[in-house]
Amino acid sequence: MARSSAEADTEGGEGYFASVSDLMVGILFVFLLMLTVLALNFREAEQQQVVALERYEQLRIQAEEARRRAEEQEAEARRLADVVRLALSDAQRQRAEAERQAEIARLAEAEARRQQELARERTAEAEALRARNERLQVALDAAVARLQQEIREREEARANLLERLRAILRGRGVIVDPEHQSGLLRLSGDVLFASNSAELSEGARRAVEILADVFVRLLPCFTVGMERTNCGPLDKPILEAVLIEGHTDQRGTISNNDRLSAERALSVFAAMRDRQPTLENILNSNSVPLLGISGYGQRRPVALGSDEAAFAQNRRIDIRFVLSARTSEELRRLIEQIDALRQVPP
Repeated sequence: MARSSAEADTEGGEGYFASVSDLMVGILFVFLLMLTVLALNFREAEQQQVVALERYEQLRIQAEEARRRAEEQEAEARRLADVVRLALSDAQRQRAEAERQAEIARLAEAEARRQQELARERTAEAEALRARNERLQVALDAAVARLQQEIREREEARANLLERLRAILRGRGVIVDPEHQSGLLRLSGDVLFASNSAELSEGARRAVEILADVFVRLLPCFTVGMERTNCGPLDKPILEAVLIEGHTDQRGTISNNDRLSAERALSVFAAMRDRQPTLENILNSNSVPLLGISGYGQRRPVALGSDEAAFAQNRRIDIRFVLSARTSEELRRLIEQIDALRQVPP
């Protein structure tokens, strides 16, 4: 029994230890299991951490890429903004330039219109001036033609007067030499004056009286304001003056010859007036006496010799017929028309 108890105790003790070892094995198993679980969990956590790190790195890379892209986009946006700003500025500049060019074009168009209007005005003025100049030229041509005609008619009338005087005087025994260009009759020779004398010889006085008779009949036909009787169709009021001019030869002093020539002219004038007092009543267009006198001394010789024949030719009386400058009514009208055209503004 005792053995049995001992065996029983032994068996009981062995059973206890067996239970403890089983327990320990179980605990160890549990522990190992826990370690395994823990290891698995750690490994899983480590893997998760690796995954997390990888995910973080990916996210960081993505974030960096996103930041880089954002910076690039921001830079691009700034570039585009600059481009837009430059484009806007260029557009504004172009618009301003276009406006400036438009203003220039407007001003140029206005200036062109002004110049065109000015050109039209100048053309009109030039046309008016041309027309006025044409009218003025026509009037001037008519005036010149009329003046030339009047001069020609007066010279022809004076030449006719000189020829009529020569013919009439020759018919009455008085010889005169007409000079048509100078418009004078020349009386010369000792028949008029002796040397250094102003006294008319008897034959000279008779010739001067005949001259006075002819003058009193003919001269009124060539002046205005006198009764014109027995006048020819070519007789016109052309005379301004009829000058009795005295001359001497070159002998003697100049002062004495000046006095002597004037005295000779005065002697002829006095003899004519004594013969025909009405000669002083013959007036020119200015209502002053037609007859006058002048003395030229020895200054106008007609013969240059120093012999007695030349001296006799230079002791002479010239009767000069001075043409009037009075214009006809037609010429005066043309001159007034010319003056009126000159005063009219173009």
